[in-house]
Amino acid sequence: MKRKLVIVTEIIAPYRIPVFNALARHNDIDLHVIFLAETDETQRQWQVHKNEIQFSYEVLRSWRRRFGKYHCLFNWGMRSALTRFAPDVIVCGGYNYLASWVVLRWAFKHQVPILLWVESTARDHRGSHTLVECLKSWFIRMCQGFVVPGKSSFQYLRNYGLSAETIFTAPNAVDTDFFSRNAEAVRRDPASYRQELNLPPHFFLFAGRLIPGKGVFDLLEAYMSLTSELRSQWGLIFVGNGSASSELQMRAAKLTE
Repeated sequence: MKRKLVIVTEIIAPYRIPVFNALARHNDIDLHVIFLAETDETQRQWQVHKNEIQFSYEVLRSWRRRFGKYHCLFNWGMRSALTRFAPDVIVCGGYNYLASWVVLRWAFKHQVPILLWVESTARDHRGSHTLVECLKSWFIRMCQGFVVPGKSSFQYLRNYGLSAETIFTAPNAVDTDFFSRNAEAVRRDPASYRQELNLPPHFFLFAGRLIPGKGVFDLLEAYMSLTSELRSQWGLIFVGNGSASSELQMRAAKLTE
């Protein structure tokens, strides 16, 4: 008999879709994903390819605003969504939204185990406000288990005094079959792809969100510090989108002046 699993997470991230698709194919799991919003246009400009989704899901109604460094996201319909699906287990992606606390309260009321999905590490640059830390600690104590992507997040939770047996590691992953197929296609005719994309013979590649936090300006400065002779032999390619796109293009244009 399949166990009904609900995953609550913020947005439809493209890199999560293959993971959730694989989880939905598991013989022992009946998966339903509840998204708090479809995307966050203030931070991420990626396209949502809903045709790739092969799992049951819904997007709650929401209201989002950013006030400087503060982020507010409010939702409607969480309790009714959980009641309709009646999960046996819940995995909640975070504690920093009001919806997360609604999930925690619903799970406690209906005696449903809740696991907290944690990607934070001790190196995260966040202010340790006393009230926030108290609420976080209380939320953590109310959870029956935890899911982390690796050792740093594992140790982060261990610092809260949690037993190692309650922490489960689920490494971040990609669809290796997808990349293998497409890489093989490029290898068969690399020249045509280089011509189509106007790529230099040799280059460094960055793929990700184009925001300062990803180190894109640091990478550009490191590249600009190379000799002109070396830069003529090796290019630097940025693939992605984000708030730093215009500034990055402007600084890169100086290389050709």
